Parts: sequence; structure tokens; C-alpha cells
Amino acid sequence: MSVANLNSHRSFHSLLDMSRSFDAEGDYQQAFSMLTQAMDRMYTDADQLSLDDGAALFLNLALVAGRMDRPELGMRLLERSREIFARMLGSDRVVGPSD
Repeated sequence: MSVANLNSHRSFHSLLDMSRSFDAEGDYQQAFSMLTQAMDRMYTDADQLSLDDGAALFLNLALVAGRMDRPELGMRLLERSREIFARMLGSDRVVGPSD
């Protein structure tokens, strides 16, 4: 079984945990890869996940992107996840347009 195939059977939370381990080891490319796989998994497991899970995913994606010297990607990810954070925290607590 290939690694990609194996990862397709992992849960959203296990992929998120793996990404944190890779990040702690300084392997930001692999951490980002695990996070993008978790994002794909998020769509198939949506009924089992919370807003907190989505917020954690996008925040981690943005942080790892910054650590890979891609701050513009990190900012783009944060902008895209603004809606999730606004629903969690209240739109009056998040900067930007109230779409």
C-alpha cells in the first residue's frame, strides 16, 4: 500500500496530529502536506467535525506556510478562514468585511 493510499484511510484528527509532529521536527513541507490531506479529509468527514476543527486546520496551515517562508500563502489562508473564525468568535471580534 502506498503512503498516499495509507493517508487516505487516516482520520482528519490523525492527519492533524501527524502534521504537528512533522512541524515539531522542523519538516514543514511534510507538515503542510499532512495539513492539505486533512483539508481534503475535512470535506468527507464534515458531519463529524466542528468549527474548532476547521479553525485549527486553517490556523495550522497558515502557520506552517509562514515557517516555509511563504507568508503570503499564510495570509491568504487566514483570509479564507476568516468566516470560520468569525462564526466561532463572533463577527464583531474579527477584522475585515462582514460578508
